[in-house]
Amino acid sequence: MPDSPRPPQPAFLEPDAATAQQPTAQPQSARTAPRRIRKPKWTQLRPTVARLYTDIDERLTTALEATGMGPQETFELAINTYCDALQPPIPPEMPQDADLKIPRDPNQPPPGTPADRPTAPATVVRLKSNTRARLVAACHQEQMGGKALINDALEAYLDELDLER
Repeated sequence: MPDSPRPPQPAFLEPDAATAQQPTAQPQSARTAPRRIRKPKWTQLRPTVARLYTDIDERLTTALEATGMGPQETFELAINTYCDALQPPIPPEMPQDADLKIPRDPNQPPPGTPADRPTAPATVVRLKSNTRARLVAACHQEQMGGKALINDALEAYLDELDLER
């Protein structure tokens, strides 16, 4: 078989310095938009899980509709009012390094014991750090768990509002 002719090869020319193009991509510059200086306020709030008794949950719903307040504001008022009423009262301003871990009920019944009051599904409320610290201090002072104290505080606050049940 005879050799077939090869196709012509393209000629590669080396660009000289005068005809060479400069790169068109620009280097990435620093961010042009101003950076956020302050944290958003909601990041200073502490998520708190509340397991309310069904009757208190229903009363709370009625109170929220009647007063126009939100759950966070109502929980804040209820907990702070409760802490002010304790003897001795919980200080209004807690230290920055105050404990924020809500304790469990120390007198919890053994597993399998029927509940004395039905519980509504868990509710998550974001509390201010100071309110959360006051709640924890009240739990320790009263030797109660967070569930019992939150329910007591809300029940007392709802009684104080004197809304029909």
